[in-house]
Amino acid sequence: MNALRTYYFLILLGFIASLNAQNITVYGKVTDNATNKPLAFVTIQIQNSNYGANTNINGSFSFNVPTKKHLSVLFKLLGYTSRVKEIDIEEEQDSILINLSLSLSYMPLDTFTVYGKVKPDTLVGAPDYSIFDFDFYEDKYILLTSEKTLEKAQLKLADANGKILTTYFVPKEGGEAKEFYRDYLGYTNLVCKNYIYRINIYHDRFLLIPLKVEDVNAYIKPIIDTVNGKLIFTDYWKEYPLFNYLSYNETDSTKKQLLTIEDKELMHAYNFEYYSLKPKDKLEARRIAMDLKMDKHVVASLMSGFTRSMFYEPLFAPLYIIKDTICVFDHYKDKLYHLDKTGTKIDSISINYNHPKNWKEWKNKMLKDDTENLIYAVYDKNGHKYIKHISTQTGKELGKYTLQFHSADKLKIHDGYVYYIYRPFESTQEKFFYRELITLDRN
Repeated sequence: MNALRTYYFLILLGFIASLNAQNITVYGKVTDNATNKPLAFVTIQIQNSNYGANTNINGSFSFNVPTKKHLSVLFKLLGYTSRVKEIDIEEEQDSILINLSLSLSYMPLDTFTVYGKVKPDTLVGAPDYSIFDFDFYEDKYILLTSEKTLEKAQLKLADANGKILTTYFVPKEGGEAKEFYRDYLGYTNLVCKNYIYRINIYHDRFLLIPLKVEDVNAYIKPIIDTVNGKLIFTDYWKEYPLFNYLSYNETDSTKKQLLTIEDKELMHAYNFEYYSLKPKDKLEARRIAMDLKMDKHVVASLMSGFTRSMFYEPLFAPLYIIKDTICVFDHYKDKLYHLDKTGTKIDSISINYNHPKNWKEWKNKMLKDDTENLIYAVYDKNGHKYIKHISTQTGKELGKYTLQFHSADKLKIHDGYVYYIYRPFESTQEKFFYRELITLDRN
């Protein structure tokens, strides 16, 4: 087992090195349109990515980003109208200068209706197709849709008002579409049976780049995020109740182990599978383990079907980076670990949100609002989903919000709203795309 994981780890490091072989520097200055004075604390972000920076007191900024053919750069400051700058990059170009100004925003108050309960907003819905998944692009939405089944899926780009701007048929050679997956670079990827398509959008038009499923699973999905010039990745394997979080330094090509996650009780049951095999099966397990250079206990658990039984649940201990602090929620030690941007442990605090009074309501799922840098835990009570805001500083529950619709699916949180797909029970309506403003009950 260790030799096999080491082999894939070395391949991953080689792939990471190639990813970071070429970077481009984005730099410039942001000023007030009326006074021409520099603006501090402007947020600059490459759309749908984790790359960006804030302006300093002189209005200046600089950061590196992997080379692409096109960049969409968002400039955002409270009280000012946000701007998006589209940049086409020439071959061998190593830097981009962006100087621009922002104008004060004036927001007239619209009339609105007061409801006794928060009324979900219907963002996109049509009688002739269903929405199966969604993701965010700038102030727009990428939708995975189909009239019947996902064997004939379509991508749609909708604006903030739900107007469909572009429709694109998923290539037949991709096979049946499944879902969206967002990688650590911020790309939205469409997972299909035969390929995973990296979605690029150029002037509101889709451009799909086919990637091999096995390459994405081996080389891209293990990378979680970046911090302080380091890549944070994992050797997680869903068929094994232990994994590590590690960092890779792009400057000197060194790696560092950050934290080990293990479900000890599950590991004990996992290893016991070997001893429960019949003598001839034990012999076969040892032979296979020797041929593949794996642990005989791993082979035995796979042979017995233990990892596909009701007694096995893949580990879930997510890592998030919040303002250069690495936060790891270890649900097996009931600890929230804080590590600094170098990967050095700061402290650990107790958590218990993963042990509600009714343990069945905890769904082993958490969501991050990337725009607000907030973390939520997801629960389900008789089909009604609710979320709890979890403090990344104290690990405590800060409030609860219950979704209005029963059996809401594909939950994602963005800019203070919870987004989801829903079709009313026993209704002929197709699956529509909704959102609700999160208003926490702090009682």
